[in-house]
Amino acid sequence: MASSDDLTVKGESIERVYGQYNDRRYVVNRRYQRKLIWTLDEKISFIDSIVRGYPVPIILLAENRSRGDSYLEIIDGMQRINAITSFIENDYAVDSCYFDLNTMAITKAKLDRGEIGQKTPIMDRQKCVRIASYLVPFSIFEFSEGSSVDEVFRRINSGGRKLSRQELRAAGATGQFAQVVRQIAAKIRGDDSHSDVLRLNEMKNISITNKDLAYGIAVDELFWVKQGILTKEQVRESRDEELLADIIAYMVSDPPPSSRAEFLDDFFSPGDDQASQTRFEEIERAIQKRTAEITIIDFQRAFDQLRLTLDASGKTFGQLLFDEQPARAPRYFQAVLLAFYELTIRKSKEVKDRSSLVKRMDNGAKGIAVPEGGRWGAEQRQTAVHALVGVYGPFFGDATAQDPALVHWITQLENILSQSYTEQSAYDFKQGLLRLDDKSFDEDSFAKILQTCVGIANLEKGARGYVLVGVADTSATAIRVEKLFGISARAFDRFFVVGVEHEAQQMGKTLDQLFQMIVEKIKASKVSAPLRDHICKHLKLVRYYDKSILVFEIKGQDDPSNYDGEYFIRNGAQVNKIASADLATFVRQYIGA
Repeated sequence: MASSDDLTVKGESIERVYGQYNDRRYVVNRRYQRKLIWTLDEKISFIDSIVRGYPVPIILLAENRSRGDSYLEIIDGMQRINAITSFIENDYAVDSCYFDLNTMAITKAKLDRGEIGQKTPIMDRQKCVRIASYLVPFSIFEFSEGSSVDEVFRRINSGGRKLSRQELRAAGATGQFAQVVRQIAAKIRGDDSHSDVLRLNEMKNISITNKDLAYGIAVDELFWVKQGILTKEQVRESRDEELLADIIAYMVSDPPPSSRAEFLDDFFSPGDDQASQTRFEEIERAIQKRTAEITIIDFQRAFDQLRLTLDASGKTFGQLLFDEQPARAPRYFQAVLLAFYELTIRKSKEVKDRSSLVKRMDNGAKGIAVPEGGRWGAEQRQTAVHALVGVYGPFFGDATAQDPALVHWITQLENILSQSYTEQSAYDFKQGLLRLDDKSFDEDSFAKILQTCVGIANLEKGARGYVLVGVADTSATAIRVEKLFGISARAFDRFFVVGVEHEAQQMGKTLDQLFQMIVEKIKASKVSAPLRDHICKHLKLVRYYDKSILVFEIKGQDDPSNYDGEYFIRNGAQVNKIASADLATFVRQYIGA
């Protein structure tokens, strides 16, 4: 560790801890931090220790002094800070009583404004005062290089008792293989985020529900659990990432490796012996050769084909392959997905007869040779995969799309919808391009879409975001579209995908003609040239099951973007025009970013 890195130890009152949380100063780096995983009992036990005046473990934060910002990155103690702040905000009770919001000035002000509500019965005021004044031990590590934080986190957690083996592997692992596994895992769980660094305030929106604690993602609806591939507890232990690491190692390696815990250890971080170093270097080169981006896209293409097949079957993975859905079937999933990967990616094929494929897969687990536990030899795994390729192959044919990666965006679209919870400014959704009163093309709405694109691009240089057309963000809008056009929306979370097929039909156009019309309108628009060219080049028409969605992809340019000479910025869900008096300050900040 560099000698220039300094450490400060001090006590912070819970009132001040909550104040910093309320100011959104605490950030979480998802490259190495775990999810919110404490149970209600663990939270209550921690607060009870505070009530009794017992000492609690030190919380370790990192402050990047080279950036000059006021953010405090949590290295160790995310669960504890969350236990404190969620108790203060009345998310749960201790000794059947809720924190008195009138105890602290900040919570009283939020109560008066209606931002939070007081639950009953209310805890004794004196007890609440003791909690608010309790000094939590904090250690603040000032650093100038991100690698220092990675190393500190790795060392702290290397001996952690509560971490699963996969969590220990991932702790501080910064290789490309580890990053690909983490990103794909987040995409499948639905807790993918726009950025690796999030405010602690937003973590519960993308954390998995726990017993008696209502977080953002319902555990029973997770792909792994709902499909009968992994249990709830296995997902909480990050066994989904372990399974994915096994699959991705097979996909990128030639020849594929054995499925064994020791190999996975080496893929994430090499040991001291030469064999371990070699395995780490080989998996890293395999990812570099393909690039992390292509590895993720290829995985999603195969995965989405399997999801489409499961959707067509009307059954879960477990129900389709077995007489009765098992609690878990990770190796059967490996074999099936890898067969889809071989056919979709390596053989450049796509499903041509999905109904017959479903019939062939029905109760097909008995024909898949996988060991129940322990190591899965390389040759044995390959044999199982190749056997399924032979079984499923007759129902696939040569891919006809120019770019198969753009045909189906099932996982990618759901990730974008989920990311909008934590980065609202970078995403916008429109039900369509036509007016709902007379079904004519809405020129004003189209201009607002382009102004929104400008506002997103002006968030910062290099900023990325999306505007999706064909997605309603309220049930009322979806119901109105359904009644007007005689279609059925497909729901995902709080969103309703209505697509744009009905609009193309209303205008007497094919989807290709509609797409070309939008491209021409963008080219002729008043958006400044660099951004206009980027939007035209990256405009997509993608499929979500049976719906087509127009995707406007935005990227912040080298200079601020404008629409008809006016500059816009996106604040939350609003697009605001930058006043003339503020324009010079905005330009300086943007260029200096």
